[in-house]
Amino acid sequence: MYHEYTQEKLRSYCKSNIETMEIWARRLIHEKMTNQYGENYIDANLNANEKLIKKEIRDHVNNMMRNEPERFSRPVDTLFLDHIIYFLCNKKWYEILFKEALDYAYPQGCEEAREFLSRLIPIRNSLSHSNHISLYQAERAICYSHDFIEGLKQYYKNKGEEKMWNVPRIIRVSDSLGNVYENLIEKRTAGVTQRIPQEMNCGDSYSIDIEIDSAFAQNEYEIFWTSSRRDLDEKYRNSKHFSITFNSGDVTVSKLISCCVVSKKEWHKFGKHDSKVSLLLSVLPPIN
Repeated sequence: MYHEYTQEKLRSYCKSNIETMEIWARRLIHEKMTNQYGENYIDANLNANEKLIKKEIRDHVNNMMRNEPERFSRPVDTLFLDHIIYFLCNKKWYEILFKEALDYAYPQGCEEAREFLSRLIPIRNSLSHSNHISLYQAERAICYSHDFIEGLKQYYKNKGEEKMWNVPRIIRVSDSLGNVYENLIEKRTAGVTQRIPQEMNCGDSYSIDIEIDSAFAQNEYEIFWTSSRRDLDEKYRNSKHFSITFNSGDVTVSKLISCCVVSKKEWHKFGKHDSKVSLLLSVLPPIN
């Protein structure tokens, strides 16, 4: 199957799978560490002479949150893959915090989890630095990520949580202005995450790309765009990419472009949809 993919498509699919795995891992870490050590676990003390988290991680988290407060709403959102492994495979936490959840994917325990997750690091690095990846590396990335995700889904299903809201979700949005919105947190009332990029001018072109939790196949959901331009909305239906060139009819102080993901289930998390992102822009009048 994957041998038919172009290198670009293969890289994109692998990157999406690993990033989805990281999101599931951050969810678990945040949940377990917060319950055990409180919301401020990053800077918590283990005892009078020792911090709970090593200095390298604390410095990374605090620097990232200080430099990009709009991007990172929680300390866990700043964690890279090697940091995730530090938490999940730390022997002082594994048995008391993570074993129950990770046993589904790694029944042999902490070292098995560390081994398979660590194999993803060089592949993740290659993807991050635009380096070529082999078909073998791609198969590893996809299989190992899926094993981790499916294990956690089974864990949450058995807890009665994931069974209730097991729906596709938008996990990242990027646009042509260079903005990247990730680790999106949906408002419980409407499932909407709203972001405000900079002002646009009449005549400017603007595009948006979304990524959806790769644990769900594309035939399990539909994608709908709304922008007040019905021709474009229909053109980009079921596309993860949307593009618009603003004309005089788009001029407004607040123009809303929204993307909805709707599963093919008989029910939906937010009534009529399962995930939604809206971007609010100002489109300025033409310059005379």
